[in-house]
Amino acid sequence: MVGVDVFIDWNGVNNEGNRDADQIGKLLEAVNGDGLQLRVITNRGVKVYPEGLKETFCTDHWRCRFMATNESGATHGQISSLLLRVANAGLDFIKTEHLYYFDQERGFSLAQGE
Repeated sequence: MVGVDVFIDWNGVNNEGNRDADQIGKLLEAVNGDGLQLRVITNRGVKVYPEGLKETFCTDHWRCRFMATNESGATHGQISSLLLRVANAGLDFIKTEHLYYFDQERGFSLAQGE
C-alpha cells in the first residue's frame, strides 16, 4: 500500500458554497504528516490542486490523494491517523480507496497531471 484517496464532501469554508480548490488544498496540506503527504486533489476527474485552473467548475465531491513519503509504503495506522486529522480539521470524509502495487504493477489509476 503506497497511499490513499480520501473522498471529501465539501462546499467551501463554513459551507459558503464557493468550492475554492486552493482553500481545501490548504486545509488538507495542514493534515500532512505521519508519513503521508497530499499529492493532488481532483474534482469530477479534473486536477484542481495544486496548480489547477480557477475556471474549473467544481462540485462538492473531492478526491484527495495522499501518498507515502517513504519507500516502505503506508500502513493502516497511518491512514487511520490521517482520517482523524481530516475529521479534526472539520472536513467530512465519505469514502476511502487504498492505493496498492501488486507484483510491482500499479493497481490504481493516476490522477490527471500525475
